[in-house]
Amino acid sequence: KKRQRRGRRPVLAMHLIVNCGGAKLEVPVGAGRQHVRWLALVVASRMHKERYPHAFRVPQKVLNAEGQVLKPRQILSEVLKDGDAVTVDLRHGASIAEEDLDSREWHDEAYGLNSNLMECKFKWKVGGQQDIPKLVRGDYIVHPRWQNVYPQKEFGGKFEIQIEPIDIGPDQVEWVASRKGPPGSCTYTFVMNDDTEAVCKADPGTMMASGDRHHTEFHWDVPIAPEPYPEIDSRPSTASSRDGGQVDPRFEQDWEAMRIRWVEPFMKVRIKDVLTEFYAILVDLFDSYAFMGLDLAASQQTIGMDDFKHLVLNCGLLHGQPEGTLPWREICAWLEEATSVKDARPYLSQRLTRTHYLELLMRTAGWCMCEHPRSSHAPEAGRPPMPLDEGLFRFVTDILIPVMDVYDEDPIRKDAVQPENLSVIQEQRSSIRSMYAFLAQPWPFCDGERVVVPATLKVVFEDVLQKLEAPP
Repeated sequence: KKRQRRGRRPVLAMHLIVNCGGAKLEVPVGAGRQHVRWLALVVASRMHKERYPHAFRVPQKVLNAEGQVLKPRQILSEVLKDGDAVTVDLRHGASIAEEDLDSREWHDEAYGLNSNLMECKFKWKVGGQQDIPKLVRGDYIVHPRWQNVYPQKEFGGKFEIQIEPIDIGPDQVEWVASRKGPPGSCTYTFVMNDDTEAVCKADPGTMMASGDRHHTEFHWDVPIAPEPYPEIDSRPSTASSRDGGQVDPRFEQDWEAMRIRWVEPFMKVRIKDVLTEFYAILVDLFDSYAFMGLDLAASQQTIGMDDFKHLVLNCGLLHGQPEGTLPWREICAWLEEATSVKDARPYLSQRLTRTHYLELLMRTAGWCMCEHPRSSHAPEAGRPPMPLDEGLFRFVTDILIPVMDVYDEDPIRKDAVQPENLSVIQEQRSSIRSMYAFLAQPWPFCDGERVVVPATLKVVFEDVLQKLEAPP
């Protein structure tokens, strides 16, 4: 087996064989300290590249060679070994079938509200003790360094959790209680069926000196910074290419080119992790709009500000939409700041590079999830707003991915990415742009900028239909 050196300690370099959509991929995972979710997203990204220009498909389930579902936050090296085969299922269509309970549960654990928290487990070791407790009773204290990110009032405090049997092999069972949580410490006891409290004598390592309680420290289950606000970008991200992962080489170029002076230094590290994890999805969305941009042979592809407005409208975020609060002029101000242009009018005709697009997405996520959240994402009274990294994560999973799923089902978009149709679009690109320029006119609803208004489009379509239906 190959070995990597990390400091002075030799670490086995794991490789996994992944079956996905009829393809077989070998994925290096280094020491395997990443989550299963990380593996699923890496495979989805590679499948997207190999089958480009088909859309990025979101992972919905990972299974081992025996067909057992691996949970998103399980650590690769703890549930798999070098050379093991796994299967990654990618979502088909805009939603998961109601009857596919495993995929729905996996999707919630991977991208849901508590997906950024680790599993804190409390085990009852049987040993010579025959009676099994019914629950664990304890008090969880969030580590002081992390309480600004995960407030004690929400993520800590007293709790009671039922103990359940977990199959770990033929005729082998572990008795475990678990709760989601950030780094912290916990003092706890076990509660027996007669409601008396007891300690697990087979687990002296966690026993307190008093002998009537257990105490356990919980640290991040994957390599994450020990400090919530590191001074430099030095932590091994669970979403990055370190430890054997593969990241699109364009990401570092885009990251270096982004200004994002409006983001606090400590937050940039965390934002970078989120962008790394979802970079393939976001670039796929960018590329879907770039098809109708400037010449595809150009050295740098771009999309228009009108494309970005189309996206924001489909997300239902603009002021004037049912739950929209984001003014279009606010987005225009972000564009001017990102490009260092004092007056970028007319805005809709401006071109966005990938870095401009990514920065506008971050700004949009901050506005819609952190500063002016909908009721479904708003914090409880007296609670702090969602941090930007969490807001960006939830923006991608809760808003962008569902919109992309709808795009994937659009028959016009499906036809447009067929090779023969792409070549026609490329050949007629200048004519299409000329037609648009001819039909465009100033419209008050777009601040007087030139666009093809619905009434004009209706007249054109009716005229075309009349000519098509006319006898030869």
